[in-house]
Amino acid sequence: MKKISMIIIFATGLLFLTGCWNQREINDLGIAVAMGIDITEEEKIEVTVQMVIPRMLSEDITEKNAVVTYTETGLTLFEALRKINLVSSNKTYVGHIQLVVFGESVAKKGIQHVIDFLERDHEFRTQALAIVTKDMSAKELLETGSIMELIPAVHIVDMIQNTEYIGTSRRLLLFQVFEEFNSPANHLVLPTISKKAVQQPNFIKDLRLDGVAVFQQDRLAGFLNSQETRGYLWVIGEVRGGILVVPPKGKQDELISMEILRTHSKMDVKLIEDNFHLIIEVEEEGNIGGQQNPKDHTNAEGIAFLEKQKEALIYQEIHDAFYIAQNVLGIDFFGFGELVYKKYPHIWKEIEEDWDTIFQTCPVEIKVQAKVKGSGQILNPSKSN
Repeated sequence: MKKISMIIIFATGLLFLTGCWNQREINDLGIAVAMGIDITEEEKIEVTVQMVIPRMLSEDITEKNAVVTYTETGLTLFEALRKINLVSSNKTYVGHIQLVVFGESVAKKGIQHVIDFLERDHEFRTQALAIVTKDMSAKELLETGSIMELIPAVHIVDMIQNTEYIGTSRRLLLFQVFEEFNSPANHLVLPTISKKAVQQPNFIKDLRLDGVAVFQQDRLAGFLNSQETRGYLWVIGEVRGGILVVPPKGKQDELISMEILRTHSKMDVKLIEDNFHLIIEVEEEGNIGGQQNPKDHTNAEGIAFLEKQKEALIYQEIHDAFYIAQNVLGIDFFGFGELVYKKYPHIWKEIEEDWDTIFQTCPVEIKVQAKVKGSGQILNPSKSN
């Protein structure tokens, strides 16, 4: 509740500080906290806006969400967004949007026009988070309620923030989306959200934030599942937490949970005999978080075993991500092309248009070093006498 109140107060303060030539009264504005974009069957742009209802925020106890959603269509995104004013009692203000949702339909059709509008609009908040829906529309997502938050968009934003501790999705601010989209040698990769079940979700708890959507130019090329996503994140250095369960193919009563504490990744490209070699080095440190058998793994032999098991698991996840990139999607969504661009600029000019094809046959060298630094508050595992 405090977080929501601060958003409204901050927005109000900013509006009073604006210049007189473009003055707008706060009572005349509808503060949008989320915007979703879809493509209709008639090939029109459909925009859904989640807008705050200020009077509901002031109530001490409420069982309803303090938002209303409006949906309009148009030939362009700007037209559809402006038409929201025809059904809302307040003019739409986008300066405090927290979340931008790319529906799967627009992701498949192409998001260049969306990126163009978001970059051009001087009011749009570049600190907003971006996400892609899977097997559902952006409209469905923004019409889903929340039990935990008065503003459902805030609930989704918090979910995205929490992925930092899981390592199976991504967190990308809008200005980072612009940078990645406009990179001459990279492909955009965004987090995805989908339904846990086939039926219509009633609350955000019925949704799952997992995996990423990979784009080729401005169109959706495919999705990565949670394990493939972590393999991708190992490569680009964005694994900051999570749990490694080892041994990977162990019996249920032999599994050990290893907490990821610190990681470091390094990508490199070498030109050897006119062939590009891709190199990825990963260092990981973690603790024993829990084990399902009474065997002591804190001696030298046990530590060495766990480190080898972690290295094997990380290696396999990276290998699987490379397999998807080189053999399934056929595109370099890791960004090795950017390294070629910086390291061999004279060669890049000649191969830029063919890089994704070249990438598909590049040898890959994966180096992983994992360490066990602790075992929690106990050494020997608990066991009955």
